[in-house]
Amino acid sequence: MNEALIAGVGMARFANHGPGVGIKLAREAALAALEDASLTYADIDAVVVGAAHPLSPRGIYVAKDLGLTGVPVDHVTNASATGLTAVHSARQTIRSGDARRVLVIGMDSPQKAVSVEDIIVSEGNFPPVVSFALWAKRRMYERGTTREQLAAIAAKNWNYARSNPYAARQSAAEVTIDRVLGSRIVADPFTSMMCTPWGEGAAAAVLCSDDAWPETSLHPRIRLASSAFGSDSYSRELILEGAIVGPPELSRTTAAKALRQAGLEARDVDVVQVHDAFAVEEFIYYELLGFSKPGQTESLVEEGAFGPGSRQRFGLPEFSTDGGLLARGHPGGPTGLAQIWETVRRLRGSDRVGMCHLLGSGSVCLVQMLVRE
Repeated sequence: MNEALIAGVGMARFANHGPGVGIKLAREAALAALEDASLTYADIDAVVVGAAHPLSPRGIYVAKDLGLTGVPVDHVTNASATGLTAVHSARQTIRSGDARRVLVIGMDSPQKAVSVEDIIVSEGNFPPVVSFALWAKRRMYERGTTREQLAAIAAKNWNYARSNPYAARQSAAEVTIDRVLGSRIVADPFTSMMCTPWGEGAAAAVLCSDDAWPETSLHPRIRLASSAFGSDSYSRELILEGAIVGPPELSRTTAAKALRQAGLEARDVDVVQVHDAFAVEEFIYYELLGFSKPGQTESLVEEGAFGPGSRQRFGLPEFSTDGGLLARGHPGGPTGLAQIWETVRRLRGSDRVGMCHLLGSGSVCLVQMLVRE
């Protein structure tokens, strides 16, 4: 099968842009990705557009705004996992030989003001902040996790976002644990700075086969080495209705599959982007993705692991290096493409191996491995 390479990436800022700006944001991100790849829309063989929320403009409208070239356009929706699902679909298209260059766009900005919380609750779920606050309370009871440790993860991600021009939350001053704890309580133990902002945004990537790599590109080749895609299987913790992220086993098995497909081990990974919509999630994924063991994680967080310099000090990857869902933001559809954008940025620097991880309510999980050749 043809291998899939990432030739270009682009973003529009995640923010409270308001309804009805989806096509504008998608065009901005798509053109940035094409320019980054040294390509034009006329060079594209297929388009995949991911949008997570109802009333978002359909993919064909975005593609028509870029040009009328007659290429196939696919519209993907898969809750929070929409962006990585769209990348998975593009990778499969390239590997099958149906296309050599695929433009992938993630976007969300509904035509009308619709609360994401209201959508989720109307489908029979608790508000996400309630579900994850219960997760946090359970971990605090079973593991002794403290509010300060949860706040340390949030502060780390807010500080990473300070150097991301597309992040929704950009603090002028360094964010401290005390500042996080002092922000408004939303659902105990979470303060507002421990919870993702929803908002709107867009991000994009150009995937290509090896023989379609742009001749004028000056970037290193970054290979999408694997894309593992799973859903719930039976376990004692399975919730049949109203699940937000599924049982822990879902992330564990999907990550192991992605590493195995890529011929890698957890110790090879330099940078990781995860589904950290609430501070407790990143804590849990340190363990489920294979980077720490229960009983070690709290002390590692206190010592500064998983933040800047983690690879050198602890032999562990840095997590959520663009601010993550907590600070970069989480519009839904473009979140996975934002993870790809950040991982490509890191791999064009000193890092060599990156991992992207997202879950979609229902529940599905995708884990993708990127490797600089």
